[in-house]
Amino acid sequence: MNEKDLLYFCKLVETGNYTLTANTFDVTQPTISMAIKRLADKFADPLILQKNRKSKIALTDAGELLYRKAKILLQDMASINYDVMHASDKKIRLAFSGEAGSLYIADIIQQFYQAGITDLIESKIERSADAFADLTNGNVDVAIYSWMVPINDPEYFIHNLQKTELVVITSNTDKWHNVHEISAANLRECKFVARTRGYLTRECLEQEAKLGDFTPQISYTATTMKLLIDLVKRNVGIALVMESSLKDFSDIHVIHLKPGQRLWAYMQIAMRKTFIPNKYQQKGIEILRNFKP
Repeated sequence: MNEKDLLYFCKLVETGNYTLTANTFDVTQPTISMAIKRLADKFADPLILQKNRKSKIALTDAGELLYRKAKILLQDMASINYDVMHASDKKIRLAFSGEAGSLYIADIIQQFYQAGITDLIESKIERSADAFADLTNGNVDVAIYSWMVPINDPEYFIHNLQKTELVVITSNTDKWHNVHEISAANLRECKFVARTRGYLTRECLEQEAKLGDFTPQISYTATTMKLLIDLVKRNVGIALVMESSLKDFSDIHVIHLKPGQRLWAYMQIAMRKTFIPNKYQQKGIEILRNFKP
């Protein structure tokens, strides 16, 4: 049993097609067939069942188990390969979501500076979903992000930072400038300034819209949180934002959703448990594992 055979097997299970699997790895279809045969011979089980070439493939019980085990093993092997190849790296690759970056990046840089290791930081800002995907894929070592529900996955070391409420904001001259609590249904006729789909605040807005039984009317899609807030101040629309993002802004009126309709964002630091920092990275990883805003 070798790594390539397992790669071919897992991809075949996921695509359900020998030709597509072969094309993925730029090999011939018989190469995939031979790999499956080697695995079937080793485990004395066909693993994959198919009535004919046009029918869907099905897994035997042994095939199901092998797929689950192989996915874990291949991920571990990829982690080992990366860690060994980068044993001398003097960088820690960090992915921040926009909100987490605005809240924590300065404090993290300060703590790295005090430890004399700011040269270790290699950071980028992206959506929370992309940051976590990059962490899972091994493209970054640490992700700092916000999520609608706290992630609690045994494959990751998770450090909880903060829980913040999603609130509606308006200008101080808006018709609701004296309102302090509303229901989701009250938002039906409103126009919103929002972020693009995939950002947490946009997902939360669409969740509130479901609670209020409406489709959000987007007056403008803002590329940054600062622009979104500035447009709200100018009465281009109202917005749903994380309350923690308002600490540096004034002249904004905050309205809470009624209990039972409130949504929350959870700020977390995550890193793969399979990630083993080298001697250059250890001090920085320790700072991140124990970071307090």
